[in-house]
Amino acid sequence: MAFPLAAIAGGLATGLGGSLAGSLLGGGGTEFQPSETMQALSDYGLGQIKASKQQKKSIKSQFRSLARQGNRGGAEAFLSSYRDRFSNPEFIDKALGKSYKKDVDLNTEDFFNVADRVYKQAGVGFSGEDYQNFANQAKAFGIRSPQAFQDMLRQDLIASGKIMTPEQERLSYMFGMPSRDASGMITNMYQPLRRIDGNAIAQGTPGVF
Repeated sequence: MAFPLAAIAGGLATGLGGSLAGSLLGGGGTEFQPSETMQALSDYGLGQIKASKQQKKSIKSQFRSLARQGNRGGAEAFLSSYRDRFSNPEFIDKALGKSYKKDVDLNTEDFFNVADRVYKQAGVGFSGEDYQNFANQAKAFGIRSPQAFQDMLRQDLIASGKIMTPEQERLSYMFGMPSRDASGMITNMYQPLRRIDGNAIAQGTPGVF
């Protein structure tokens, strides 16, 4: 049996339009109420995004594992990533609240190794006093993970002129590494270009002049 779809659609539009017009004009139109089926579907959808006991247990277990590895900031970022995925994030808020109350020790091997790696890559060194300054600065900025600590150190090195900027890196591909002054700051002085004698190379005797 064929259904008059156009007529049905027109009837629905007329009904909705009449209710809306009645409400706008003060005619006391009927207020929209979801049907039992619509309400059931809504409840079902919310139930699907609600974290189960097993999911809660798994997420908190991974969080604790990361925190025990000395990366509390990374663990907090991991936990926060689930904040908007569930309709019942109270367990996440509770765990984060407890974690934020705990201080992060920046004088551990993990954080020190980050500084050591960043400075070695830059070709400069640092003293014990320098590292304490790094740690104090990171604490003031609220840094809680080795990754964020690394970003801070790199930015400081660029600002101090002790690590190449992106522009200097591009120039280094053409002209070689720029020189440093006595304080370790990178200068814009590059090694003079060498001209290659093509004829000498063709004869098997490279010549530079």
